[in-house]
Amino acid sequence: MVISTLRTATPDERRAMTVGDRPSGRARPSRRGIWASGLAIALLTAGCSESKLAQCNRLSQVVNSTVAEVQAVVQANSQPNDQAFSAVADRFEQGKAAVSAVDLSDAQLNDYKGQLLTLYDQIITAARKVSTALQQENFEAARAAHQEFLTAANQESPLVDEVNTYCQVSP
Repeated sequence: MVISTLRTATPDERRAMTVGDRPSGRARPSRRGIWASGLAIALLTAGCSESKLAQCNRLSQVVNSTVAEVQAVVQANSQPNDQAFSAVADRFEQGKAAVSAVDLSDAQLNDYKGQLLTLYDQIITAARKVSTALQQENFEAARAAHQEFLTAANQESPLVDEVNTYCQVSP
């Protein structure tokens, strides 16, 4: 007995059907088997994807490391100078590369990552401007660049607060 694609077999016909009766030569899987397979695939997929919390932790680990390195440079240089601002820019460059390398599947975390990268670019540019202006003893340009630096640096805390809120981390 061959079942046409235009009609479906009755329940009695399906029960009576054997492997040799099917046009493909294979037994037809039961609905329960299909459902169980679908559930297993869904569970495996969910198990393979990283949780939001794990992604938050990876991103925050990189950001916190960058902040710690920048703070170490600031503490080591009680008097801001061209070398200190250059070192701060270097640390943010390293942090930018590290943040960029963090692979995130969460769309909102990817958005925050993009905002961090943009912010780090602004801080790096401003810090390099301050360093160059100080090297050239152009104090007016140094003041203006320092203001850019402060404006950019002051945006970091609210952004980190947003990320912490999204990740449900208390400060």
